[in-house]
Amino acid sequence: MSLGVSRAAEQRSGAWLGTVLALGSSVAVGSAIAATTALTTFPIMTGQAIRYGIAAALLAACFRRQLPRVDLSQLARIIVLGATGLAGFNICLVLALRRVDAGVAGAVIGAVPVVLALFGPLVAGRSPSVRALAAAAIVTTGAVVVQWSGSADDPIGLLLAAGALAGECAFSLVAIPLVRDIGAKATATYAATAGAVLCGIVALASELPTLRLPTAAESMAIGYLAVAASAGAFTLWYAALDRIPVETAGAFAGVVPVCALLTGVLLGVSESSPLRFAGAAIVGAGVVFAARGARRPRPPD
Repeated sequence: MSLGVSRAAEQRSGAWLGTVLALGSSVAVGSAIAATTALTTFPIMTGQAIRYGIAAALLAACFRRQLPRVDLSQLARIIVLGATGLAGFNICLVLALRRVDAGVAGAVIGAVPVVLALFGPLVAGRSPSVRALAAAAIVTTGAVVVQWSGSADDPIGLLLAAGALAGECAFSLVAIPLVRDIGAKATATYAATAGAVLCGIVALASELPTLRLPTAAESMAIGYLAVAASAGAFTLWYAALDRIPVETAGAFAGVVPVCALLTGVLLGVSESSPLRFAGAAIVGAGVVFAARGARRPRPPD
């Protein structure tokens, strides 16, 4: 009996830590979005390549003794992760924003919790949870309320936004086996490295004529994105996936637009409204609902 109680307590503690890590990652990403306003005139893919490159260097320096060698199948998965979850996501998002309002693109990408709640368990060989799907639906509804603006009358723009959604989901789904095999720290380091290389290739192919050194403000923004939204957020997110189910972690993706809204309002770059704050409250309710489910320990053997 005592062994069962101890195991239950350990699972409960791990679930709590996982939710805190997922929340921390989402807060880091959301608070960093405002920094991108300083990069509107800087070559986009070049900025992403520099951002991921700095993050990869920081992570490699911090975890140099904890980075195992990978086999060919793991290397292939890392490349797919970089191509979809980092480079692919950014390419689709940039192209989508040229055709649809940022709020529309954000609302589409806000469906991340639902996609992860549905496909995350399937990837792990489990059936989707009704509770997780319900929590994801609540979070997504709130995220759409927070982000929605403009009209969605461009099918190609919506398709590109859906591509960004797929890339955002791949950032978690493709990484799950890597987190299990090589650990969260190595997964974060190798993902940032792959993102830097692939974004750099795209930048050289598409932005070579416009390449330039960043200004002081742009350098600060890139540095913040590299440290907070890349090195820090990647490590926290993958550490969370090592402790809680991906569908539970996915609910915290809804925190990103809420933090972006709050940070933007504080910095004077976003408009607030009662409706948007109501959406933030809906997101909060969904996240709490998901987190309460995560705290339930598995029955002891």
